[in-house]
Amino acid sequence: MSLGALPEAFAAARRPVLVAGEMRDGGRLRAAAVRAGLPILAEPSSHLRSRELPYDAMLRASGWAAAHRPDLVVRIGAPPTSKALNQWLAAARPRTFLVAPHGWPDPDRLATDVLRCDPLPVVEALAGPSTVWMEEWHDAATRAAQALNAALDAGPLHEGKVVRALAAAVAPDAAVFAGSSMPIRDVDTFWPATHPSQSFLGNRGASGIDGLVSSGLGMAAAWPERPAVLLLGDLSLYHDMNGLWALRRHGLRATIVVLDNDGGGIFEFLPQAAHKDVFEDLFATPLGLRLEDVARLYGLRYACVDRAEDLAPALVAALGAAESVLLAIRFTRAGSVAGHRACWRAVAKALGDQGVQ
Repeated sequence: MSLGALPEAFAAARRPVLVAGEMRDGGRLRAAAVRAGLPILAEPSSHLRSRELPYDAMLRASGWAAAHRPDLVVRIGAPPTSKALNQWLAAARPRTFLVAPHGWPDPDRLATDVLRCDPLPVVEALAGPSTVWMEEWHDAATRAAQALNAALDAGPLHEGKVVRALAAAVAPDAAVFAGSSMPIRDVDTFWPATHPSQSFLGNRGASGIDGLVSSGLGMAAAWPERPAVLLLGDLSLYHDMNGLWALRRHGLRATIVVLDNDGGGIFEFLPQAAHKDVFEDLFATPLGLRLEDVARLYGLRYACVDRAEDLAPALVAALGAAESVLLAIRFTRAGSVAGHRACWRAVAKALGDQGVQ
């Protein structure tokens, strides 16, 4: 099988990166990816995040990001989730090899070369020794991860803190379903290195937040021998609440972690948040939902956390329970915005940068 001009382009590149989006079977590429001689920007759902490299936060440091633009990109899997990563790639516009066995996963039309092939031989062709470019990324990633941890420890309870605690608590063979909107983005930003036996699934796409409970419990039904975790927002839970009936109907066991900020928290980060007169009714759409009543309706054990110091023990208890648990993590949308921005500023400072996108 021909890899076209890729081997020659990779040999000539001085600042190459491999970008890995969602791949349900990405685990089979993991060994080859570890041997790759370039930085790997891999979201957890690619199953290639073998080391912590919090690129979403790093690329929000505008000066550092501009100084580390690539001269070659190899893309495998689905389009990236990270807005910061997508903007960085669009600004750099380097030669880009898109590996797409089928379809056209390039909504920003950045690909200069398309390889219609299995990604495994492509990743194998990227094998090589560590370079100064790689070490720059890895050193920056270490500083960024330390800054994230410090900011999370000092900041309010929000999605990032939940993701970090969940990553520390889940079993090595867990199957994690990340809901659309904030959960999938925060898993991308805050989840450290993933275990080779863990699986990460999502349902991000045209359906928005519809059907996420049913999709996550479908995952639990497909892998009944594995611990199943659903990480969802409160609106996502509400939109498919009747899907919880499948737990009893099919004898499933799952831990459902609900990020309960009483509404659509992602909109707080967008320009419409400035329109206070209509924001709550049209965008945030708070529910005032009593999640303990939802749990009781569907026969789930219920627990609730609203303090950071209670988060880790609550997750351990929920994940270790014999029955299905609905664990609500309550925080404010304002606290979420403040917490995220504090993390981005901390990473920028750790990278010697004061500008944050």
